[in-house]
Amino acid sequence: MLKQVSGSFYAVLLVIFSAASVMAADFSVYSADIVSESSGMTNKSRMYAKGTKQRMEASEGGQKVINIIRADKKVMWMLMPDEKMYMEMPLNSQKKDIASKLNDPDIKIEKKYLADETVDGHPSKKYHVIMTRNGKKESSGHMWEATDLNNFPVKWQDEDRKTTVTWKNIKLGDVPDSMFEIPAGYKKMSMPGMGGHGFPGM
Repeated sequence: MLKQVSGSFYAVLLVIFSAASVMAADFSVYSADIVSESSGMTNKSRMYAKGTKQRMEASEGGQKVINIIRADKKVMWMLMPDEKMYMEMPLNSQKKDIASKLNDPDIKIEKKYLADETVDGHPSKKYHVIMTRNGKKESSGHMWEATDLNNFPVKWQDEDRKTTVTWKNIKLGDVPDSMFEIPAGYKKMSMPGMGGHGFPGM
């Protein structure tokens, strides 16, 4: 179950990165509900971001799991609030993490305006987005930016329409640093078979 939680967490982060990479404004501090639809399944989570720090809260199989990425410490923590326990995984230095991708000079973004549409009540501009690294295509899809939220991305859909991610209840700014720390009273536990793997699929 934990590997499933981790896998879906990273899948959503990759989509967030694809959208965040083409933001015209600075959205380094925000919180939002995220609804991810893929392969007939729907996953809901809550995302918090502050610079290179990221936190995602989700429930799978009836268990609440919190993932915290600390690129500054090169670790990811997986918290299990019901057990008051956590696991620590290193960010694999041989694979690009989210923070380094945001500053990767080899990544280029191409945006093409398509239409004005409304997404979840927000007037938005729809774009076709292509992300390349060293001239090779890495991903592409459609993104909607809400004009009433300073062009914050409110929806992403990949090229084949198999995955759609929607941001809801977006709040810009005001995320306390404590959201990205391990709470007092949590005990560290080992994670067999996961040591040194870092980000799967990145």
